[in-house]
Amino acid sequence: MKIIAAAMAAVLMVQPVMAERLPELGDASQEGLTPQQEREIGETAMREIRRSGEMVDDPEIIAYITWLGAKLTYAAEVTEPQFTFFPLLDPSINAFAMPGGYVGVHTGLIVQAQHESEVAGVLAHEIAHVTQHHMARMVEGMKSAPWVTLAAIAAAILAGSAGRGDAAAAIISGGMAVQVRRQLDYTYSFEQEADRIGMQTLQQSGFDPSAMATFFEKLQNYNRIVENNAPEFLRTHPVTSKRISEAQSRLGQMPYKQVPDSADFLFVREKCRTLQMKGRESINYYQKMIAEKRYANEAAQRYGLALAHYMNREYESAWQALQKAKASFEGGKTSHPALEYLAGNIRLAQGKNTEAVNILTAASRRFSASRALTYGLIDAQIAAGDYKAAQDEIDDALSMYASDPQLYLRSAKLYAKQGKIMLQYQMQGEYYARLKEYTMALEQFQLALRQPGEDFYLRSGIEVRVRELTPLVMSDQKK
Repeated sequence: MKIIAAAMAAVLMVQPVMAERLPELGDASQEGLTPQQEREIGETAMREIRRSGEMVDDPEIIAYITWLGAKLTYAAEVTEPQFTFFPLLDPSINAFAMPGGYVGVHTGLIVQAQHESEVAGVLAHEIAHVTQHHMARMVEGMKSAPWVTLAAIAAAILAGSAGRGDAAAAIISGGMAVQVRRQLDYTYSFEQEADRIGMQTLQQSGFDPSAMATFFEKLQNYNRIVENNAPEFLRTHPVTSKRISEAQSRLGQMPYKQVPDSADFLFVREKCRTLQMKGRESINYYQKMIAEKRYANEAAQRYGLALAHYMNREYESAWQALQKAKASFEGGKTSHPALEYLAGNIRLAQGKNTEAVNILTAASRRFSASRALTYGLIDAQIAAGDYKAAQDEIDDALSMYASDPQLYLRSAKLYAKQGKIMLQYQMQGEYYARLKEYTMALEQFQLALRQPGEDFYLRSGIEVRVRELTPLVMSDQKK
């Protein structure tokens, strides 16, 4: 099973363009799963996905899908639960959501989308699955089965998200997850409802509502060409000609609106593409596309080539390609956070730490909303040995993003560089705590207490965290 959902708290104001409100179909359906149970299932599956190593920790990709989800959920007036987006390095065309608001997006979905509105269409469809509590309604019909547990449901979701079908499910839970998955397939009525509401969300959020029908039709045609190799989205959300026809019929009631792709989407799509390719494959791909001028956006293609060289450790070639990308972006009159982030990372990889600091300092001030640039600047300051500046940057960032795990991870690295081992373990503990990896967090705090040091307040604070985490670890062990 793959349940797609989306979104976090709204960060973009979008004027609704339709007066019709979303139907309140989900309120009475939550008897099958309480909000706390949904959260427990999601957290359990999330930990396993993170431990699999397939999760992409790239800050730019995370920021993009978070922004996209926020824009859609604001339009759909979604406030609960709070959602967490995460990308998975997987070339299959898919995305999925788990109970509790955890949403995974495969890089393949972004790469294969011709336009940004198509990605938004998939997410809008699945936001509707969540807002209408389709999973809770399905679980309600299963509650008479005594062998159905939260762990079995989590295993079924995990198997589906891994894209390995019944074999993975059997490995995870001895076959129990297979039975659960087969009972958690979306019905046609749920799919139809998600299509209708998702299209409303697309229009309300300012995207092209026709993109949903267009993308579904594209997937169906692809499935006909590649027999027995259907995109993951089709396997778990069967797209029929009737559903496509119904979607096209709804479009007749909506005004046509052509929506240009954002620069963020164009750059993130090429980053996802390079991550999926191996070795020099990505360099050859971009050189061919550029030579034959087979692109809709030159700057994005040249950025992809620069990134491909960078990932292959060809740093001077990466730098030269990046200059051409910058010159072709908006006629060289302005820049973009993705271009500056890559520039700083290239110079950092070349050991030109001071230049990297200068590039990232200027860029982070200019594009203050870019978390990636903040991370990059801290990394460059640590590499340059400017520990005070790095500490100031971390402190400023934590004042705004107190729950950001990546800031604690960089803080731990900074303390390690200075030989402040107790503080290093403390920050590593905070990092794991924010990932809800409570056992590993507790281990780090306990290691911190074993270090020498007479700072009473520091030691007392760590002891408090040990007391707070101990019952959480015991609760996890009981699940």
